[in-house]
Amino acid sequence: MAMKKWYDDLVERTQVIVIAGGRAKRLGVEVPKCLLEISGKKLVDMCIESLTKEGFRDFVFLLGHKAEMVVDHIGDGSKYGISATYSIDPAGAIGWGKGKAFKYAIVNNKIDRTRRCMVVFPDDIVLEERIFSRLLMHHADSMRRQATSATIVLVPGTEYPFGVAEVNEHGVIRKFTEKPMVKLPTSIGMYAFEPEVYNIIDEKIDLNHPHPIEFESVVMPYLASEHKLASMFVETKNWVPINTMKEYENAIKILSAKR
Repeated sequence: MAMKKWYDDLVERTQVIVIAGGRAKRLGVEVPKCLLEISGKKLVDMCIESLTKEGFRDFVFLLGHKAEMVVDHIGDGSKYGISATYSIDPAGAIGWGKGKAFKYAIVNNKIDRTRRCMVVFPDDIVLEERIFSRLLMHHADSMRRQATSATIVLVPGTEYPFGVAEVNEHGVIRKFTEKPMVKLPTSIGMYAFEPEVYNIIDEKIDLNHPHPIEFESVVMPYLASEHKLASMFVETKNWVPINTMKEYENAIKILSAKR
């Protein structure tokens, strides 16, 4: 009972930030990527339902491209049993990056600065059971043991999307491997942040900067340099990203078989 209460308290103090402003441009469709369907279910619905099964109820959606379509679909969140808050990128801000979108939500009080958050992407599907519970408990344990303030979920390696050659000093290829597995810890787009990270986002991200800013390019390196960033691993086979039509077709195949 004590463990359950501890976990319930962790969940209650955690808001879920769903970054769902991406376009499906590389997939050749105009709808927001989070509204793509697999086996008749939209990616954002799959994401929400997975989280609510583990007790999460407080959601903030960061939206951009055709945001009204997502708002119309989710509504106030009552059909999922959640509370839904929206932060919509201002007009003309298409492609300004996740970092700016996140800061915009903070400065406009869409994100509660007093509570931790779990950041997820509907188009990064993780097949591992109770992944969100595991992340939250791992994050809390790392805070206690290592004084970290953020956790990033990784896979131990991923498939490199191109052919790779080994070339000798004479320019002759000695070995060629098509799409090798690269054994480098790779982010799968799932994070946990303590409130102190919001201050770093405030400091490091400028909404008036002329170019897009990704918090993975600015905030994560800073946290790592300060030894404030913990890691948690899942198996590569349990991560199903959707960025291209080929990956989308692969996700349909995997999830259809699983169901």
